[in-house]
Amino acid sequence: MKILQLVTKRQYRGAEVFAANLSKELLLLGHDIIFVGLYRNDSNILEVPGAQHEDLVKAEKTFSTTLIKNLVKLIKRERPDVIQCNGSDTLKFMVAASFFTSSIPITYRNISMISAWLNGSLKTFIYRKMFKRIDHVTSVGTEAAEDFAVALQYPREQISVIRRGIPQKKIEHSSRASIKEDFGMKSEDRFAVHIGNFSIEKNHEFLLEVFGEIKKINNHLKLVLVGNGVLFEKIKNSIKEFNLQETVFVTGFRNDIPEILAAAHCFVLSSKVEGVPGVILEAAAQKVPAVATNVGGVKEVLINDHTGFIINDFNREKFAEKVIEILTNEALQLKLGSNAKKMVEKDFDPVKNAIKFEDLYRNLMSGSNVAHS
Repeated sequence: MKILQLVTKRQYRGAEVFAANLSKELLLLGHDIIFVGLYRNDSNILEVPGAQHEDLVKAEKTFSTTLIKNLVKLIKRERPDVIQCNGSDTLKFMVAASFFTSSIPITYRNISMISAWLNGSLKTFIYRKMFKRIDHVTSVGTEAAEDFAVALQYPREQISVIRRGIPQKKIEHSSRASIKEDFGMKSEDRFAVHIGNFSIEKNHEFLLEVFGEIKKINNHLKLVLVGNGVLFEKIKNSIKEFNLQETVFVTGFRNDIPEILAAAHCFVLSSKVEGVPGVILEAAAQKVPAVATNVGGVKEVLINDHTGFIINDFNREKFAEKVIEILTNEALQLKLGSNAKKMVEKDFDPVKNAIKFEDLYRNLMSGSNVAHS
């Protein structure tokens, strides 16, 4: 099969990285991949070895007739067997382009709780109309799938739950010393890590409050924040305001995420909105337990008291308590981390999940909308 994977931008963010990892597995299964960004990315460009790459326009716009024309030309030239949209911008432009192309199955990858983004009846109406032109939706988890079906009145028989496939990259924990040295930590320090876009949804301020409390109890427990985003400078300023310069370290973009995760003692997630957070699974793949707020599909990737801890109601004191518990109890950290690793290997195998997508694509090509689970 020739598969067109559409992403918003070829960048290292959740939907794009998922599409790239899936594309790698599909290539190994013998398929051709066209990995296309709507908008050009000029730094830290995400690529899939062996795939054909293309970007449709230089700059991001709310609506672009040039982008639609370029997408139509691409589809007519390449004639893919199936098209997968990864992200809301890819949805709207692909729906527009579909009026000018032959009938090719279109699937959409849902990675979040879509109801959280439908802030008004008009937007909901528009999305419902757009999804009438989408043949199938795959969702990262059961809660996200149910939320999607209810919010958009989308037929359940056209929704599948296909888990993320998490690549297993073995990293030696001996790299921990060099990573800690990069951040200016002492040998006796232990640290938690958060990886994600600096946005309102990720709720970094909550983590600063938590580690402000942790600092009072044990100043050898640290936090590393990895990523970029619109709130990057604001969070850096907040770190200074809270006098946390020796406790919280901000890295910006990093391309050594597995190494950082392997070096960490704990992963933390404080999001206000989530689908099924793949980064918890990426941490688990490196035997790193997590402490996370109870939102979206977190319970589908984090088993409370078994692979980490789930915190209800954004309880700052309880969050701090569980982070301290992991960071100061090596036996507990190793036990939870080992459990997390086993869970990822069992339920989030990238090859098995790629085969599920392969089967789905074939069913769509044959005109079937039979849901997979």
